[in-house]
Amino acid sequence: MSRLRPPGRARRGSFAGLRVDDRAVSTALGYVLSLAIASILISGLMLAAGGFVEGQREEVIRSELEVVGETLVADVEGADRLASAVDGQVRVKSTLPRRVGSSAYIIAIEDGAVPGDTVYRISLSAASVDVSVTLRLVTNTPVRLGSVEGGELVVVSIGGDLEVRDA
Repeated sequence: MSRLRPPGRARRGSFAGLRVDDRAVSTALGYVLSLAIASILISGLMLAAGGFVEGQREEVIRSELEVVGETLVADVEGADRLASAVDGQVRVKSTLPRRVGSSAYIIAIEDGAVPGDTVYRISLSAASVDVSVTLRLVTNTPVRLGSVEGGELVVVSIGGDLEVRDA
């Protein structure tokens, strides 16, 4: 016959000669469940914050690339004005940062809308993230196409053309 036990009382008995007592199971189980839920919440917050931080980093790199590009455009336009005003070699130093947002970057000077025209595109691309910025450059003097890494650069006139190269 089975005996009914009153509610709230732990089950007691023996199983193969051992006493069975499950009174503390709810405390241990509750503790483990609390830890599991807390770890899931924390990992979810970390994932969400990681995406936010990465988005902010890309935005910072984009802003810095725009500033660096505008500085380079101003330096090339200054060299263009000098080349138009003087006979001889022009050399304009452009001091740009080596890295933007802890990422190296590449500067590419490309043809504009009409090849052979003196309208160019300057594209700056970060190496570590997929961020790039394109600016417009208009000169009177032709500019040689090519690419260079960011850092200390110099704009020189060579045979009537301007060229951007490492300093």
